[in-house]
Amino acid sequence: MESTDARTLKLEIPPTAVSKLVADPVWTTTTAINGWTPLPGSTVLAWTGTIDLAGYVREMKTFYPSAGMTQQGMVLLQSGGEGVFLVTTVSSTPVDLNSLFISTLGGSGLGFLDFSGLGINQQNWETVLFNETQLYVNNVNISPNTIGIQQGLSVEQTGSLSPTAADTLYVVKMAIPQGALMTSMNIPASRVIIPGKFGTEPDVEYMMRLKRSVELANQV
Repeated sequence: MESTDARTLKLEIPPTAVSKLVADPVWTTTTAINGWTPLPGSTVLAWTGTIDLAGYVREMKTFYPSAGMTQQGMVLLQSGGEGVFLVTTVSSTPVDLNSLFISTLGGSGLGFLDFSGLGINQQNWETVLFNETQLYVNNVNISPNTIGIQQGLSVEQTGSLSPTAADTLYVVKMAIPQGALMTSMNIPASRVIIPGKFGTEPDVEYMMRLKRSVELANQV
């Protein structure tokens, strides 16, 4: 890497609020869904966005992530449910939402070995730059907890933080609620932060990295 230019990549993710009757299989009140998308036939919600790196690619620069993190508003609510899985992924290739859902519930997540035969588009470890999975459960110390205040139980982070010559990073945040009796869910606003450096590599090394980026994109 001949020269470096420090940058912090950031993407804002809006909050969402949905509700339904206990017997409904999907969210029926979605006036405040705020850009999130329900997975068909389910109560799972997903938000997708991108971070544009095309300007740096035109200058033949490589991005070297040094870390990954999320910031999130305080209050996560779920009435009548048993908890929520939140997963945030940053990838150098497009993320298949169904594969993200299945791999998360399978206990691993994108970039890990999957259950063979399930048809999961698992991606390569190199393409998953950052992945964070949070588990929220009902706060039993609040009684009665009529609005469903949730408490964070665990946070797991994975991802390769691999250098990339891709022109776009793909960001997904998914909320996977648990419990057959839930009637509402409120997810706070958040942001993804990826600090790192843009570097100019020798031509041969850069072209090999660009070739590798294209190969990985075609595999997933």
